[in-house]
Amino acid sequence: MCKLCRRNFLRGLAGFSAVSTLPSSLLAEGAQNPEGVRRPPADIRSRTEFIIRNAHLMTMDTSLGDIPGGSVHVRNGEIVALGREISAPGVHIIGADDMIVLPGLIETHWHMWNTLFRSFSGDEQAHGYFPTVARYGANMTPEDMYHGTRLAAAEALNAGMTTVHDWCHNIRSREFAERDLAALTEAGIRARFSYGWAQGQDDKDPLNIADIEALHRDWSKHSSQPVLGGRFPGDGS
Repeated sequence: MCKLCRRNFLRGLAGFSAVSTLPSSLLAEGAQNPEGVRRPPADIRSRTEFIIRNAHLMTMDTSLGDIPGGSVHVRNGEIVALGREISAPGVHIIGADDMIVLPGLIETHWHMWNTLFRSFSGDEQAHGYFPTVARYGANMTPEDMYHGTRLAAAEALNAGMTTVHDWCHNIRSREFAERDLAALTEAGIRARFSYGWAQGQDDKDPLNIADIEALHRDWSKHSSQPVLGGRFPGDGS
């Protein structure tokens, strides 16, 4: 079993950048971060700087492959260099002999808001997941949404997941969506956000299109990335 504990490796490393998403120029041994590489949002608090030394790097990059005896230089949650010979005087060194360093895992489908309901379900069907989520979801506030998603993001990072798909299916108003997005932004995790219906909403009732359009117009306030899918019908862009 690998000696590297993902929990220890990711502690204090919210927003760890997956190696496979970095340009090849940065992945070269000892290469420094060039201009133009997207950095974590400015509102994420500053974090420590360190080098993980003498690990077996699994870059997941076809041109580099694995790098035995490699090092990773991290500054404020961002990988700034990796390779066999990296020098940064005065930087804290984490010895990683006989350990593996690899990009964070990706969670592709998660209703992060209902993390607060963990252990609420019972053994009987009437108290199972779906009845529980429907019952409590209908009574949530925007702040409940925020805390549930923030807890989920923290747990993801602690477990080695650095990218998530937040399938948010209890948006009861625009404020619910905004608080959910705030939790993702503050956690510093990479996330895809999917706008969903409210728990208890009749299947015949449409979503609030005006709220979706408003979020689309203001998307730059919530994310450093454009809306997936680009143009929104009727927005004239």
